[in-house]
Amino acid sequence: MKTWRARFARSDDTKAQQQSGSTTAEKATPWNTLSTLGVGPVAEVDGRGAIFPRNRPVSVEVWFGVANKWARGTASDGVRQSRVVGLPVVETRQRLGESDIVQTAWADEAGDGRGRVVISLNNETDVAAIAAVIVRPRAILGGGRIEEVRAAGTLLVVDKVPLVELGREPGDTIGAVDSDPTTPAILTRLELSDSELIGDITFADAGGEASFAALVPLTPGVERQIQILDGREAATVAPAPLDNIVSGWRSHLATAAEIELPAWPKHIAPALMSSLLGAAADERRPLGDADWTPEDDTILVAALGGVGLDWAASTVADRLLTTMTEGHFDRSRWTDLAAALCHIAGTSPGDEVLARHGEAVAAVAGHTLSDARSEVIVPKLLRVVHAAHGSAAAGDASELRGEMKRWEDGVTFARHGLTAPAQSARDIEEILARASKPFDAETIGLAMTASANFDYSFEPLVPVRSLAGSTWRWPRGGCGDSPHARAALLVALRSLCLNELPGNAADEPITATSPMEVDLFPGIQRSWLGQNMQFSRLPTSVGRLSVALRWHGERAALLWEFDEPTGPFTLFCNRIDPTFATSEPSGEALLEAPSLARFGEGGASSR
Repeated sequence: MKTWRARFARSDDTKAQQQSGSTTAEKATPWNTLSTLGVGPVAEVDGRGAIFPRNRPVSVEVWFGVANKWARGTASDGVRQSRVVGLPVVETRQRLGESDIVQTAWADEAGDGRGRVVISLNNETDVAAIAAVIVRPRAILGGGRIEEVRAAGTLLVVDKVPLVELGREPGDTIGAVDSDPTTPAILTRLELSDSELIGDITFADAGGEASFAALVPLTPGVERQIQILDGREAATVAPAPLDNIVSGWRSHLATAAEIELPAWPKHIAPALMSSLLGAAADERRPLGDADWTPEDDTILVAALGGVGLDWAASTVADRLLTTMTEGHFDRSRWTDLAAALCHIAGTSPGDEVLARHGEAVAAVAGHTLSDARSEVIVPKLLRVVHAAHGSAAAGDASELRGEMKRWEDGVTFARHGLTAPAQSARDIEEILARASKPFDAETIGLAMTASANFDYSFEPLVPVRSLAGSTWRWPRGGCGDSPHARAALLVALRSLCLNELPGNAADEPITATSPMEVDLFPGIQRSWLGQNMQFSRLPTSVGRLSVALRWHGERAALLWEFDEPTGPFTLFCNRIDPTFATSEPSGEALLEAPSLARFGEGGASSR
């Protein structure tokens, strides 16, 4: 029986480089990260659907052959990519004729702690196709090396370590050298051949440029799964079905807040949160982010704690406080750490971490309270001290009298979702004015916070969606999918829903039990008027709060409910109805019709 045959393109004028063993990988398109809760990031998938394992200098991708033509994931080939319900599950659709071949990739944990990638292939066309599983020496950030590829039954073994489980023995295989450093090796033609290169074979290249293709049939309507292994000799644990993977992620997000705002996709908050859950398990430098320092992870604590993912936020905070205790945390960034710790105080895992690192907590809290005091952070930081050392220590800390000597600290608090009164608005506007356009994700986040709390007109959805692309990725420092960029946007998204300020009278001292004033929907824009919006289980200093806004003509009905408030508070909704105020833990009220004079042209307030 005759079989499909494939050939790699070669370039004769690169023999010298081929012999020297140097490799210049093709540049990867912007990527999304595949991660698990226990392992963290496992691999990256670029815009063509190519997979780049974190622990191997190789790429694995699938090309599709139909009617003597190969499609290999370029824009001209009709490739579209998206996330499945916003989770770290990436679907890449390859158009072939009138229908698609669908590649869905996700990470799971197979037992040894390093994670693997599962690739599901579904042929939605009505014709048989061939899937060519391609292994090449190509890392996501350039370079890569393969000296030997061996096909052994259903396994592809790279440099003596299993890499790919095909699920069945290939119908044909071929090896080649990726010899042209300026272009990828491509499948240029198909032949029918009597000589099959199958069975246990080895293809080697001393320069580290070995490439390999294994061909398997792709029958319409039949799912085929390929596994990118974590280095074990065999895949002893079968992959969980995709529905189970999606359900698993959703179950871990079930305790987090839900945010639904007009025109914002419902899956944007889960998309941000699920990626941050993976980042919480990872202690490595974010891939591709050359500017990263450990201090940057404070924004992860603020984002995770700010939406109620307490255990993940506390995990990162524990890591940061250990770094500080060991003397590896920049003292000039202690204010960032203080702002982050405010988001875990009052939670069970957070208080446990704060008590365990009591000495470090006292140092960072004392530094922040005495050197750069902000009225908005004082009661929150006193709660941090109370969790670490008790009420007496919190009382002593409240006696510290500092002033806002450095405007940067005010901006720091705003970045972490602790927005003070307009004392730092001008500074933030200056930063935004100097920032290059279009804004990066972190600057967009700061602009969203400014539009919610200061006199700064900014419509965030268009730049957010433009930057994110179809798969909702956000870069930072050249990185294709940055947890810090996601964290900044999640903090800012929360800031559109509520803002907290101390509610003390001017002559009363601020303490750990000071009442809080919670302003609801401070980021509402003119274009949102008349549209329903809500959030659920959003953490505040006095408990989790759920709020919904339902319109009846020009007036809105406000519904709210606290989950067992732990202290005194007053709720406001100043952007819509400045006359509204309540201290009831639950209820509903019909607000006055909003005055358009309180809204600027860009949709932000002109208070």
